Amino acid sequence: MTHDIKTAKKTAEKEMHSGPDTVTSVVRSFAILTALNTKNGSTVLQLSAMTGLPRATAYRILATLVNLGYVERGNENGAFFLTGNVLDLSKGIDGQAWVKDYGKPLISTLASDVVWPVSLTIPRDATMVMRLSSDFESPMIETRFHTGTLLPLLATASGHSYLAFSAPELREELMTASMTDTYNKLRGTPAQLTTFRGALPTILEKGYAFFSGYAHNAGLKRTAAIAVPIMVKKKVVGCLSMRFFATVLNKKVLEEKYVQIFKDAAHSLEAKIG
Repeated sequence: MTHDIKTAKKTAEKEMHSGPDTVTSVVRSFAILTALNTKNGSTVLQLSAMTGLPRATAYRILATLVNLGYVERGNENGAFFLTGNVLDLSKGIDGQAWVKDYGKPLISTLASDVVWPVSLTIPRDATMVMRLSSDFESPMIETRFHTGTLLPLLATASGHSYLAFSAPELREELMTASMTDTYNKLRGTPAQLTTFRGALPTILEKGYAFFSGYAHNAGLKRTAAIAVPIMVKKKVVGCLSMRFFATVLNKKVLEEKYVQIFKDAAHSLEAKIG
C-alpha cells in the first residue's frame, strides 16, 4: 500500500476518534480526494477499498464533489477524476504563485493586444490545465472554457508545445500516459500520436506549436491555435496560447504578426519567474 493510500485510510479512520469540533463529512471528503490524488480515475468500489469508507458513503461524497466541480465522472467503467479546480485550492501555497503575480497581468495585456482569446496553461500529469484565459472577454471565439479546464496533450497546441520542448525521455513517458492514464475525453489516439511525431521537428525548429482540428470538442471545428512554451531552467512550466478561426488567419500572417508577440511574452515571464 502506498504512502498516500495509507494517508487516505488514516484520514477516514480519524472520524472514529474525532472530537466534538470535527466534522465527519469533511474528514471523509478529504479521504476521497487524497485517494483520487493517488490514483486518479478510480471507481467507487476502488475508492471504498482505498479509504475504508462504505460504498454508499463514498458515492454520496463523490456526487457532492462532482456538483462542486472538483471531480468529474468519466464514461468508462464509472471512474472518477479530479478536475483542474482542485489546483485552485492550493493557489496560495503552491510553487505557481507566478501564475497570479506575473501571468494574470500578462494575459490581460496580450488579450488587449491581439483580441483573439489567449490563455496560460500548465502541465498536470498527462494533461494541460487552463489556469488563465481571456475567453470571456474576447468577442472572437467559438467556444469558451472556464479556468481549471483540463486539456489533452495530443490534441491541443499547448499540449504539443509542452511535449515538444520537454526532455525526450519525459516526452515519451507523457505520450504513453496521455494514451493510457487519462479518461476517454482527454485520451490520445494513435493517429494523434502520429500527427504529433510528424510535427515535432517543425515545432522545435520554429519554436511554437500550431494545431487545428480539435476532435475532442465539437464546438472547436473552425478553430486553430498556436502555443509557445514558458521555459524555466530548461523545464516547461507552462504555455501561452492563442485560439483563432482557421479560415481567417493563415500561417504566414501568424508568423509575421502573432508568433513573436507570444515568444516575447513568454520570455518576459521566464525572466520574472527566474
